[in-house]
Amino acid sequence: MRIGLFGGTFDPPHLGHLILAERCRDEAELDAVWFLPAYQPPHKADDPITRFEQRCEMVSLAITGQAAFRVEPLEKDLPTPSYTAETVAELRRRHPNEEFHLILGGDSVTDLPSWYHPERILDAVALIGVPRPGVEPLSRQRLAETLQRPVESIRLQWIPCPLIEISSRAIRERVCRGRSIRYLVPRAVEEYIRERRLYRAEERTVETVNPIASDSE
Repeated sequence: MRIGLFGGTFDPPHLGHLILAERCRDEAELDAVWFLPAYQPPHKADDPITRFEQRCEMVSLAITGQAAFRVEPLEKDLPTPSYTAETVAELRRRHPNEEFHLILGGDSVTDLPSWYHPERILDAVALIGVPRPGVEPLSRQRLAETLQRPVESIRLQWIPCPLIEISSRAIRERVCRGRSIRYLVPRAVEEYIRERRLYRAEERTVETVNPIASDSE
């Protein structure tokens, strides 16, 4: 199977995440997209974040109805801090017959050479880049030159995606201020946030996370 790996904090997951994942699934002809909620990054140790289990539950609610999507919570089982290189290596160990494609924003593709063992990532997975406004898409040639690798070893495909200006941070801020988040997140996620009183200043929980798409130190 051709499987897209979509990592992120997902605090909370929103419609922009779902649109991006579906566009990549369709355009890259993926059989499935696995959402990997982040656990503990090397560079966000002090950021406040919702508990990992709750973020996984919200992703599960968000993707209900799309059989090609699933939540993969394996980062909680890995040593910390977590790195993408270690995450994809563990996925390859557990699923040796699958073909993995790591979904990254254009800025993350550009930053990839500064990540922890980027060569191990490129050996383990192909890349699907999603262009970002103001960020010039990096070519396979440029990435190969930066990493001093043969260009044929760079498996990179760019997928155009509509710009959806929704951010998890803005959603959290709106909830904190008592504003509506209707049509920014799936209805089930909205209800989950309301019922558990997430993102209210007095309820905020501190936990560390690791976005698979951000590994720079």
